[in-house]
Amino acid sequence: MSPSQHPTNSAPDAHCSSCGARYGDHVTGWPRTCSACDAVVYRNPLPVAIALQPVYDTKGTSLVVVTRSIAPARGGSALPGGYVDHREDWRHAVARELKEETGISAASRDVRIVEALSSPDGHLLLFGLLPERPAADLPQSTPTDETEGWELLYRPAELAFPLHTSVVRAWFEGRYI
Repeated sequence: MSPSQHPTNSAPDAHCSSCGARYGDHVTGWPRTCSACDAVVYRNPLPVAIALQPVYDTKGTSLVVVTRSIAPARGGSALPGGYVDHREDWRHAVARELKEETGISAASRDVRIVEALSSPDGHLLLFGLLPERPAADLPQSTPTDETEGWELLYRPAELAFPLHTSVVRAWFEGRYI
């Protein structure tokens, strides 16, 4: 079958995540058992790892935020973060996403969870706090595949995602010491 013959708008969750076989029209609800490979598939939230990277300089203490260059929320400010890869430790995902979106390196062993929240769209957000570091030690802000670069946020602000906004507010209030 050529690529142009493949259906482009298949229904979400219409195929087995283990073998790719299409579920029959009679299969509804969760969990589902694939008739092709017998895999039992559950509908689980997609985990997202989000970095809180505190930074200090002569202006005070701040958090690193990015300006998104991809959907959702293109052009909005957000904490660096993204999906946890299959079989990846969430702390590694926090450090990886921080590096991918900002160029800032961090050790996954230094990440500590400060919040786990469920978003209205079914994602599990894991907010990982990294140790405070001096701004002078950070690489220059440059665009990445997903961001227009990073900047420092010195006080709470409305971010592109409401849960980011509430966690940033809590951090500035000193709740994650």
